Amino acid sequence: MRKSWIACGWVLYVAGIVLVVMMGLAWLGGGETIKMISSVVIGCLFILLGRNFVTRGRSLPIYTTSKDSEAARNDQLAARRMIVQAIWIGSFIILAIALVVGLLIFLTHP
Repeated sequence: MRKSWIACGWVLYVAGIVLVVMMGLAWLGGGETIKMISSVVIGCLFILLGRNFVTRGRSLPIYTTSKDSEAARNDQLAARRMIVQAIWIGSFIILAIALVVGLLIFLTHP
């Protein structure tokens, strides 16, 4: 489970950096301010969540199958649950962002 937390954290961290850089460049290129600011804020939230996941993952204990098989099995089950939850949460985040951007596009055009 430790590796899952760290891997998910780095994915979020890199996605946040990419989002901030891309939207910052689009803003400098003449993009609409309200859309770019909201995307940069979401990118910053991704960066913060990624750092939180990495630090939390590094603080978790390491269980190997040779030391404690029950703890290792529980650890694997918890890791699977966490991955499924991450997929659901990620899909909800993507849908929410698409909804907000879609509404902003729809409401700003005359």
